[in-house]
Amino acid sequence: MGAIAAYLVLEVVNVGRQPDPSARPDGRLAVWQLVVTASVVVWIVLGVFGARMLRDPETVPDVTSWRQIVRRARGNFAAVYGAVAFPLVFMGLTGLENTTILTGQQWKNVVLHLAGAVAILPLLILVKQIELHADDDAAWSPGAHAIGRISRLRRALHIATAALGAIVALAVVGTGALRDAVAAAGVEPVPDTLVLVYGAWYTAVVAAIYIPAFWAIERRATRMLDEVAQLPDPDPETAQTFSERVAFRAEVAQQLGLDGNARQNLEGLVVVMSPLIGAVLTRLGGL
Repeated sequence: MGAIAAYLVLEVVNVGRQPDPSARPDGRLAVWQLVVTASVVVWIVLGVFGARMLRDPETVPDVTSWRQIVRRARGNFAAVYGAVAFPLVFMGLTGLENTTILTGQQWKNVVLHLAGAVAILPLLILVKQIELHADDDAAWSPGAHAIGRISRLRRALHIATAALGAIVALAVVGTGALRDAVAAAGVEPVPDTLVLVYGAWYTAVVAAIYIPAFWAIERRATRMLDEVAQLPDPDPETAQTFSERVAFRAEVAQQLGLDGNARQNLEGLVVVMSPLIGAVLTRLGGL
């Protein structure tokens, strides 16, 4: 259904500004249309996946209603969507846009971005839900169950952010593909560096969504570590006991994900920077 809807918007609905008479679109316009169609399908799949995670009690135990999450964090969601819309609004106000090579190109591009904005909503709610749950002192008590819960929160945050980054990265790739299609048609595209700025901006947006939830989990894990594995004061007479407590604390820290795992840190960095990576790959690949 998503692919059909994208096709209808791109090919069948011929309403809006007409193509520039001097434009000579080639196969790159079809590449952009293919990228957009594939992106819409992926956005729908990831949006549905995020909605299912929201309803899964294994994702966030003692789950709060998503409506309550939206009410509690409506300012946060408004800021995120404002940041998402800012590049489109800025380009519209300044006239910084690609020359038209497809009928209704401008409004169609906006509609496709709106589809991506709808797809990220369940993931935004999920990330905020993770953050609020990690910060809720009443929901936590020391024990093995809490360590397992922190692990599940970390995994859920990683998955949600990866899906969010993929949605945004595809939007950035689509922007680059449209820019190259316009250039190949022999008319004036937006500046080449705009795609990189676009990717960098949305990388900052993804980071702003991810970092508060990440640090909420880190704070909770650190408090848990201090509660269950507090170190005694160093004393030469109890050196053996101190060493055992240090080893025990290190083991608990590892279980809580506080050991600074290099692979996990790299994965998190790649996920957050996926929009910028998409922009760079778009330029290198000539899409």
